[in-house]
Amino acid sequence: MFRYVTALWFVFAALFASVDEKFQAAQAKFTQASAGDDLDQKRAALEAFIGLADPAAAPVLATEYARVSEELRTESEALLRSRYALERREVVLANLRTLAERDESAKNLFAREMEKIAELKRDVERSRTKVDDLQPWRDAIADGMAQLFEKLGPSRRSKSEKEVRQDAAEHPDTLVRAASIELIGRIGGPGTALEIHDFLVEADGQIGKLRERVAKAMADVRKLEKRWQDEAAANGGRVAQATAQQYDQVKKDASDATSQIYKLEILIDAAQRAGGIALSRESGKDLEKSMQKLAAALKKGKDRARIDTMGLLTRAKSDAVVAQTRALLAIETEPLGIATLIEGLAGLKDTALIPELIGKYLGHEAWIVRARSAHALASLRSREAIPALIARLEKEEGRTRTDFNQALQSLTGQPFKAVFAVWDRWWKENGGTFQVVEVPKEKSALEEAQEAAGVTFFGINTESQRVLFVLDLSGSMKFAMVPKNNPDDDPQRPPDLPGKGEFSRLEVAKRDLVKALGGLRDAGVFNIVMFASDVWTWSDDPVAMTPDVRRQVSEFIEKADAVGATNVYGSLERALDLCGAKGGGTWSKPVFDTIYFLTDGKATVGVTTDTDEILSFVRERNASAGIVIHTIGLSDAHDAVLMRRLAEENGGIYVGR
Repeated sequence: MFRYVTALWFVFAALFASVDEKFQAAQAKFTQASAGDDLDQKRAALEAFIGLADPAAAPVLATEYARVSEELRTESEALLRSRYALERREVVLANLRTLAERDESAKNLFAREMEKIAELKRDVERSRTKVDDLQPWRDAIADGMAQLFEKLGPSRRSKSEKEVRQDAAEHPDTLVRAASIELIGRIGGPGTALEIHDFLVEADGQIGKLRERVAKAMADVRKLEKRWQDEAAANGGRVAQATAQQYDQVKKDASDATSQIYKLEILIDAAQRAGGIALSRESGKDLEKSMQKLAAALKKGKDRARIDTMGLLTRAKSDAVVAQTRALLAIETEPLGIATLIEGLAGLKDTALIPELIGKYLGHEAWIVRARSAHALASLRSREAIPALIARLEKEEGRTRTDFNQALQSLTGQPFKAVFAVWDRWWKENGGTFQVVEVPKEKSALEEAQEAAGVTFFGINTESQRVLFVLDLSGSMKFAMVPKNNPDDDPQRPPDLPGKGEFSRLEVAKRDLVKALGGLRDAGVFNIVMFASDVWTWSDDPVAMTPDVRRQVSEFIEKADAVGATNVYGSLERALDLCGAKGGGTWSKPVFDTIYFLTDGKATVGVTTDTDEILSFVRERNASAGIVIHTIGLSDAHDAVLMRRLAEENGGIYVGR
């Protein structure tokens, strides 16, 4: 008997050893294939790996999904950066070509610029290829995980799903948590959307606490930024090493918190996408239960958790969810909530929304709702919206006239100014047979510029009469507008100072700012934020334009000088503070509805100089305000990626000069 049991034990041991060896071999092949570039080999290795139906494969797949997700995000950002940088460099090259034709010394610079463009083209192609490879592989891993769970029995599946959910809830790396949440959305069943919603609400709470940390730390940061600016002004741009070291120390807490907020924003976006996918798969009583709980969350939710819940709902590409979300819009009363649902449903191409937009929301008392409704009707390519938009144009004033006119131009292809009589006459003559045009190609900033009455700054026009200007006064603003020998403002090389008959960037900016303020009517409201190492304002409060104020501000601008570093984050923070853009889940009703942001360089000081973190900060704060941000980049050294995305993400226009 003992010999029989012993023999049986050896048989089972050999069997388990064989199974373990098979798993290890399959995992090794999967890991090896994952590191390669051959998608077919990757898929074959993945299929063999999940074919073993071993729950131990789940954490391996989850880890690989997180790695690929982060690499895909990084490469997508790199592709965008390279594309924007390439477009800007091509403008620079055109300027240099003209300069080289009349200046022999510029030919070497022209040749170097050609090399940079060639390098950027290689970067674009490399990133595009990488993105094209990573996207299907990430999808294959998610599908493979779902197939693995189908092969497992209920108990083994439950254990594996628990491990993925534990990563989503507790992993110390926020980006790994975001990837785990995405996986849950793609593999989960009924109730998954509600589970993901809990992650979203938790992240919103964390952001609220982090924002309080930043606010407390900023008092000390601002003191050191002022000292930095004062020392730079007194010492020809130089700053004591002790000041720089102390500045780095005091800003650390604010910088760390800002970085955490940026990662949590990525998690929230992932949760909205994943929750939308999970909700799209539900039906019947499961969907009814989920929608009831999400509707209750909208009713009881606080701050931005409500708005992010709406973001989840409008990511669900399901007719049933869209219909119920439209019903939630009908009972929503808070302006930001209405505007968010309108934008989300329009993004889903919900044409059933059109009658309500025309009949109810185009005339809403809150301008953010009217503006979003106009843009939504343009996005939905609604012919019946044209006469309604024209009729409203007669009643609108300020920035919303610009919003309505942009919608009309998009739908009709007509380049008319925001003049009711012109549009009305055109529609009476052409409305009977007119068909909506295709979505127009992106216009250049100069094509967007209008000659209508209003404020025009570097060719960007608005009829807003509540405008905030943000002006760079860092030391490089004294350099020449047209580059000669140092187009990147490399501090290790002599600066391009203006020659005879040439203008500095500061002179050009001041001249155009005075002209722009000339377009502001008496009683129009404005202010000016200036920044270098420090950030300061012309006035502590919004200023109503009068003839006397017009004279005072012109004299002030004329005396403005440039010295110090470039504090982009601090200037945008101060600008949003002045506007009253508080973030959160209710409409801020900002003091200023339009910002012009001008700089000639890249961020060099501030709580953060990271482009993505700066953009994330502005998105988060401006989401509750709806302020249009136009950007102007002077010289060839400015951060074209930051400036273009800052404008695009906030409804504005970017101009590079």
